[in-house]
Amino acid sequence: MSAMAYDESQTFRIQSEQYESVMTLSDMIDTFKVQSFTVYDVSYHEDKTYEGISLKAMLEHNHYSLDDIAEVTVVCADGYKAVLDGDILRKYPDALISYRQLDQNGEGVAGDFEPMREGKKTADPAPFYMVWPQKETFGVFPWPHQVVALEISAKDSYQMIKPEQSASASVHEGYKLFKGACLACHSVNLVGGVIGPELNIPQNITEYRTKEYMKQFIRNPNSFRARSRMAGLPNLSDQDIDNAIDYLVYMKEHKNTNKL
Repeated sequence: MSAMAYDESQTFRIQSEQYESVMTLSDMIDTFKVQSFTVYDVSYHEDKTYEGISLKAMLEHNHYSLDDIAEVTVVCADGYKAVLDGDILRKYPDALISYRQLDQNGEGVAGDFEPMREGKKTADPAPFYMVWPQKETFGVFPWPHQVVALEISAKDSYQMIKPEQSASASVHEGYKLFKGACLACHSVNLVGGVIGPELNIPQNITEYRTKEYMKQFIRNPNSFRARSRMAGLPNLSDQDIDNAIDYLVYMKEHKNTNKL
């Protein structure tokens, strides 16, 4: 491991309804094996090397098994929350809680992370940035930055907009993707985020947008709207997008307008 430059006193919290653990970065480094890998980071449009602690190891140390987790809510310093479905985490269990980038010589970069561009602005990913060794995961769910805590749940917090068991496999897969990639900003039946538009009531988006339009917009919003606040998801497969749209089509028949 290269010479230290990070803030050892920075804390990281993991909590559930029954338990809460707070560790300093110093504690994390002393307790867990430090790992690193290089991956193409879509936010930077180039390969980056990250050093950090295994998410799975941290969960298991705090008596959480990926097999029993319904979802993990990633809490960021600015209040943003990203919900990762348990099935998605079981499919991609190699997430790293990164506390710094490394340069080509294996040394920490100045400031721990290079600034990340968000539209015309830049953001500092510190104190922690969740990354995966598989670059294709960037489209399936966000790589949250400025992470300060994880909230663990054995229950689905979006149960009210979860498809019924009898729904098709593509609808269920679309729902899982929607939880991770969309509901932090968008809402369905007014359940979810408030940054982006509501997608089901009073009209479902599939009632006024074509499937082809939605597929192109999801991949590259800025090709439709200058300075779009929505980040494109170019790494999503055609099947991923089809699944997400199948979920929206399903929800068209399950509107709840009581809150309107």
